[in-house]
Amino acid sequence: MIAVQASRRPLHLFGIRSRAIEGFKTTKITLDLGDYVAKVSTSMITFIVIGLVLGAAIGWVAKPIPPPGPEWIQKTEYDKLQTSYNAALAQLAKLKKPQKVGLILATGGLGDKSFNDISYAGVVKAKEELGIEFSYVEPKAIAEYEGFQRNYAKTGEYAIIICVGFDQADALTKVATEYPNQKFAIVDMVVDKPNVASLLFKANEGSFLVGVIAGMMTKTGKVGFVGGMDIPLIRDFFLGYEAGAKWANKTATILAPVFVGEWANPTKGKELALSLIQLGADAIYVAAGKSGLGALAAVNEKKIMGFGVDACQCYLYPEIIASMTKRVDAAVFEMIVAAVLAKAYPFLPTPFKGGIYEKGVKDGWTGTCRLPEEEAFWETKFNFKHKALSSTVVAKLKEARDKIVSGEIKVPRPEGWS
Repeated sequence: MIAVQASRRPLHLFGIRSRAIEGFKTTKITLDLGDYVAKVSTSMITFIVIGLVLGAAIGWVAKPIPPPGPEWIQKTEYDKLQTSYNAALAQLAKLKKPQKVGLILATGGLGDKSFNDISYAGVVKAKEELGIEFSYVEPKAIAEYEGFQRNYAKTGEYAIIICVGFDQADALTKVATEYPNQKFAIVDMVVDKPNVASLLFKANEGSFLVGVIAGMMTKTGKVGFVGGMDIPLIRDFFLGYEAGAKWANKTATILAPVFVGEWANPTKGKELALSLIQLGADAIYVAAGKSGLGALAAVNEKKIMGFGVDACQCYLYPEIIASMTKRVDAAVFEMIVAAVLAKAYPFLPTPFKGGIYEKGVKDGWTGTCRLPEEEAFWETKFNFKHKALSSTVVAKLKEARDKIVSGEIKVPRPEGWS
């Protein structure tokens, strides 16, 4: 929300007149950022103009050659004042113009009820709360990333360009080097450039919490996992899930994980989930993008427990009793706020800094929709009601959360992953 208050006062109130400049405007702009409120008063620009005017008057008196008359200033002084005044007006116009954000989604595209959708939600929140404008693209292949990144960057119009997915890193390394003044953010990978914010999530911690529920509620004693690709990023989900299930139920068997090999093949995702069910799994955790929707459909078809990922997916089927939450929306929103402020108010210390941002349960970037502090949020967002968990399961879930936050529980990660 932007509120503008303006007042007009003639220069002769300060004992100075000009035939061409009769007055000026003092404007205060307040930008409401929800949790972030930045107040920037452009009256400082006006006071600079006033200072120049007063300085001109003092200099005028000190000069050995008097001006044409007591109510006149010299042409050179007038030109300086006019330039400053025009610059102030240009700055005001810039502050009022909505900032632009570019979003390059991962190849799975929108509609995955997961990774891409939750990233998109963060940009939509910025539009609703900050008044930004945004555009987005849905690449179909990794080879398209570089072109989309460059097309956005070369315009110079975007406060920040959000790149969703680890496989955008190689392209972004090139493009961020070519456009060092353009701000970028990448999700789930590190690009070591000063103009890139690398957003990483402790998915192992949120997955541990889901594993606790699976371990507590399995009846067959066997739980399974369907991943999108066999890469360290997805192994991070599995290792947390495995550790949580074993922590909650030492007798539980965690079946070997299976991987679809791509992010947008729900048919194969379903086939792999059915194979786990045939092995006796009565609980399956899915981290596979749009491919995971097929696995969750198998859960629904066979009436076993399912666990969603990234966003709450429990509203999809009654058999999905919990989801690991990876709050990409919150991380994306934080970066947009910082970049928009830096773009709009370049004369202030920049709030945007490139580098690595990695957060987990303690910071609210990962968790599960069944935590008391999250449950109502997701139920309101998707207009549904979770099935109640037993008090024993909820108590164990809270214990796990608290011990992760305190550091008593150290959740494993893939080798070499940090």
